Amino acid sequence: MGKKDGKDVTEPKGASDGSTTAGPIPGKSPKGNGNGGRRQAHKYHGKNHIGHKKQQRFEGQGNGSKSIEDDFDTTIAEELNSGNYKMKGRRAQVSINHLLQLQFPEIKKSPENIPPRSVRRKQDKSSNHIRLHGDSFVNAHYRVLADNRVSYKEQSNNPNVPVPRENIVRIVVPPGQNCPICLSEEPVVPRMVVCGHIFCLSCLLSFFAAEETVKNKDTGYVQRKKFKECPLCGSILRSQNFKQVIFDTAQHQERPQIGKESVFQLMCRPHGSMLPLPVQLGVDPLAVGDFPPVEMSHLAPYARMMTCSSGYAIELLERDIDALNTQYEVDRVLYNDNGKFYKLALEDLNAGVARILQDLDKEPVDVPSLASLQLGTNLKSKYDESNAFFFFQTAFHSSTRYFLSPLDVKMLLFTFERYSRFPDELKAVIENVNYDTVVTEDLITRYKYISHLPLGTEIAMIELDWRSTNLIPQEVYEKFAPELKERRRRLHMRRTREDKQKKLYEKRIEQEHKEFYQRENGEEYIPEVIYDSPDPVLDSLRLESDAVVDKQEPHKKEKTIWGTSIPVDDEASRENEEFEAMLRERMQQAESVGDTQPPTQGGKKDKKKKKSKVMLFSSNHHTL
Repeated sequence: MGKKDGKDVTEPKGASDGSTTAGPIPGKSPKGNGNGGRRQAHKYHGKNHIGHKKQQRFEGQGNGSKSIEDDFDTTIAEELNSGNYKMKGRRAQVSINHLLQLQFPEIKKSPENIPPRSVRRKQDKSSNHIRLHGDSFVNAHYRVLADNRVSYKEQSNNPNVPVPRENIVRIVVPPGQNCPICLSEEPVVPRMVVCGHIFCLSCLLSFFAAEETVKNKDTGYVQRKKFKECPLCGSILRSQNFKQVIFDTAQHQERPQIGKESVFQLMCRPHGSMLPLPVQLGVDPLAVGDFPPVEMSHLAPYARMMTCSSGYAIELLERDIDALNTQYEVDRVLYNDNGKFYKLALEDLNAGVARILQDLDKEPVDVPSLASLQLGTNLKSKYDESNAFFFFQTAFHSSTRYFLSPLDVKMLLFTFERYSRFPDELKAVIENVNYDTVVTEDLITRYKYISHLPLGTEIAMIELDWRSTNLIPQEVYEKFAPELKERRRRLHMRRTREDKQKKLYEKRIEQEHKEFYQRENGEEYIPEVIYDSPDPVLDSLRLESDAVVDKQEPHKKEKTIWGTSIPVDDEASRENEEFEAMLRERMQQAESVGDTQPPTQGGKKDKKKKKSKVMLFSSNHHTL
């Protein structure tokens, strides 16, 4: 330790006589144009780079050879230039640009680099896209019949939690599903696989019984395929991951028609409940529970999940057994089926009945009775905005939920001041329907009344034409007239753009067909520019090109037996015509000689004289 100017100065480690230091002395410029500063920075970053041993050797030698110092500086410069100067740990986050006299320019986003608003909107939509598969897809798109002997508190708290497969009795799907294997219009004993497609039970068993092999192209080795893939989407299927399905024949899929009147019901969903019910129905959702029993059939269109007893599950399996027996008799008569997979399907159904009978001693959990259900409850007097959600939904049955658009709800709220004062029923003409909307977390944050729906559920927003109803006063309509006018303007622009794109697409398809036939016929193709806006320059060019085509002498074409055209040479065509005329003349002479020949004497039957055959050959394959 030494002292200088009354302050303690620490001697550098490795200095033998104190004449040379590893760092710059205050007040003096470091020797070698800042090399000491580089060495200090080099030493500061620890032992994580390849120059550490050289630095120790340099410090140990003290004031040795000058070439070693130059080599050391050169090594650092080469590492920095080549990008091999790698640092690790927290010290690597410290910038040394001020030591290297480096300064990167500040990058500013110019208007050219900012994407347009339409692109940003598409990016936002793609970021909120939800991909559903397996149980989450079934949970979002179909109604589930579950075993009532199990508690579903987790599903009551979070609608995104699917029901376990062992607790599912049936998946309720709308009619119109076909079996992809046997192409039956209504699958017999339908079963749903993991991807959501529906098959017949016997078809699935035969599909899994068939062995598929995969051959290696390089070695030629053939081995059995480990997994089965869905014939429609290619998803991996497992033989035991089936869900039983029932078709809802009472549910008809309806869609709102633009320009026609539709009926909307005011729905009430108390806070914490998963079941919204119409106010007109007069049934308290909290009294029914989140998942009502299947016996309450009038609540089925509004419930996303219902519970059923073991007796009802056995009844459904008995229906499947009857349908399977009927189908087997038909297949045996028509196709002489040996019944192999029919017997396997029957064994599977009987095993399902046996499993249910083993657990008959279990008691149902939280099942409300029909006797305790009170009808005629005034939900508006019992609930308000502080403890329930009120919203309009279409009255017809559909797998897609249809709600009023935010602007229409805003007009109703301005008119009635409170959601609970909305009319129980609303009739109005539909002006537009906005599809392609799914429930996301952002959408639930904006519209909390749809928080009972799982993520990924398809919904649609309906825009009403308030000119068709007197529910909204004239002063309210005039207040929102600018917003309504802007909405109609955007709708008109979108429809115009869609019609324009449709016409361009049809014209493009027509042009492609025209090009194809021109290439097949050997005609010279002149590309046509497709544009839809008047432009004098393009019009003049198009007129000139049409004039040039008209001036060109058209080539003669002949149709072949396949309908295509081939070019014909004038001289060759004239020679063929002369040759064909000569052949016709010879044929006519031969026929006239045969007709003028006298009959034979003796009254005997004349033997038919064989006519001479004339073989016609033509180079252009004409048929005479």
